[in-house]
Parts: sequence; structure tokens; C-alpha cells
Amino acid sequence: MREADMRTVLVTGATSGVGQAAARALLSRGARVIAVGRRAERLEELKAANGALHTAVADLSQPGAAAAILAAAPPDWPITALIHAAGHDSGGAAPFHEGHQTDRAAKIAVNLTSFAELVHGLLPGWLELGRGDTVAIGSIASREPAVGLTDYGMTKYGLRGLLAGLRADYGATGLRFVEIVPGVIRTEFAASRWRGDAARSAAFYERFPECLTAEDVAESALWALDQPPHVAVDEIVLRPTRR
Repeated sequence: MREADMRTVLVTGATSGVGQAAARALLSRGARVIAVGRRAERLEELKAANGALHTAVADLSQPGAAAAILAAAPPDWPITALIHAAGHDSGGAAPFHEGHQTDRAAKIAVNLTSFAELVHGLLPGWLELGRGDTVAIGSIASREPAVGLTDYGMTKYGLRGLLAGLRADYGATGLRFVEIVPGVIRTEFAASRWRGDAARSAAFYERFPECLTAEDVAESALWALDQPPHVAVDEIVLRPTRR
């Protein structure tokens, strides 16, 4: 993050994976960070990274969470960028008919609806300012359907469509809407998918010759934010070199 381009960045999913890596990188570069996550103890750990940090404990699967986050943001920290790294696929990697409606609703809320609500809340201020950047962490599952990931892929296809629509609606403004599209990333996500089954999670990642890291994906998000105002990075597709 360029020192001359100081900003306040709202980061969701900041307690693990890409969100945590992005929050740490932003703090190290002098940005102000509003870090959002479900686990208070993980947010506390971020304070060891030093820097200008505000934390918000929130479960984005719950109604009203996005509005509450924006309402509680420090009034003297106008948010000029959003990195939506929160993700949900609990109960995933199963045939569609075996999925549960409760899990499906949570995936839609975290992966798509909460993001839409955050952007909706931020847009009026951004339009007045003539500036605002959104980076959403999508998935290669929005380009290549995978067995057992119908619910998850549905949310990521929706995310892709939402970002495309936002670019169309606000193409005449200075606002930018970026989608990062990673292949498999080795994080805690698989363990969350299988409700803490560490052995199954490890076996999943061992299927792949290489995996991306959370830092790889976070750096691509920050690179997109670092582009000059006249350059919009619509999407970045990242894959492990060895597949």
C-alpha cells in the first residue's frame, strides 16, 4: 500500500486465511484496518501486528450483521476500500441432495448477501467522494463447476454476477470492483468445510501437487488496490503452477 495513498480498509474474514493475511499486510504497509471476524481471540492476535486497527466481532451469516459493522466503524475512519474474504462452505463437498437448507442459507449469506449489503451501505459515501474500491475473493468454482460444490459454486457464480453488474452500474464513476479468482488455497477452509475434521482436511490438500497460500491471494488483492486511479483490475485468476 503506497504511503501516499493512505486509506481505511474493511476486511471481512480477518480471523484466518486470506482475510487475516490481507489484514496483516495492510497494517504493515500503514493502512488503517477494520478487521471483521467471528473469533474474538483471533482478532486480538492481530493487535500484535501493530498499526491502526479496529476490530469487529460479527457472524455474517446472521441478518443485520453487515449494517451493524458499518454502524460501529470509527466515524473518523471513512472506509475507502473493502476486501471481502469471508467464506463459508460448512457441510460442503457432498451431492446437492445431501445438503441441508441451514448450511445453504449460511453460505449464501456469508459468501454473497453480506457482501452485497456491505457494498450497498458503502456506495453513497463512495459516490460522494468519487472513490471506492471493492475486492471480493471469489473461486475457480465460479468458472469450473466441481463435484460436490454446487451450493458453494452457486454463491461464487452469484458473486461474479454481482461484481459485473456493479461495474456496469458505476462504470462512469471512479469506483472499482475487483474479483480475485483463486484455485485451491491451503488454509483452514477445508477443516471448516468438514466441521473441524483435520484428517479429512489434510487428505484433501494432499491430493494437489501444489496449493496457493493465503499470502499469495492477499498480495494479489493489495496489488489491485495499488493500481493508479485510472486503472481498474476487473479480475485476477490465480492457480497453483503444478495442478
